[in-house]
Amino acid sequence: MSGKFLCAWLLLLPATAMAATESPLAASGPATNITPQVLAKWMAGAKNGYGPDQYRLGLAYAAGDGVPQNFHEAAHWWRKGAYNVNPQAELMLGEAYAHGWGVPRNIDKAIHWWKAAARFGSPEVARRAQLLLDSFV
Repeated sequence: MSGKFLCAWLLLLPATAMAATESPLAASGPATNITPQVLAKWMAGAKNGYGPDQYRLGLAYAAGDGVPQNFHEAAHWWRKGAYNVNPQAELMLGEAYAHGWGVPRNIDKAIHWWKAAARFGSPEVARRAQLLLDSFV
């Protein structure tokens, strides 16, 4: 998938799911020109195992916002966030597997992570995960 498609797709994420991260991405979509200070804060939190920052860092890498666009790095951080039971990271890791964004395309893994997001996420994240599950199952 192209970066432009992914950026457009990220804009379609439910606003409440994005807002729950208290991220600058929530206010205006992925193209916010993340400052080096914010990026450093997210990187520190992500390296210390904080799931919401792992999710945010994945979005930054996916959109190429504040860092070079790198889908492999995006999937790496979403995977770490998913293992820390961050539903938004689980949702995005599922998307990465469904579309082959930085990982080999694997629908079984996509479904696994979408089910996890639906199980543990906010109602809005769960709704989005269920829509994705319904479209692939």
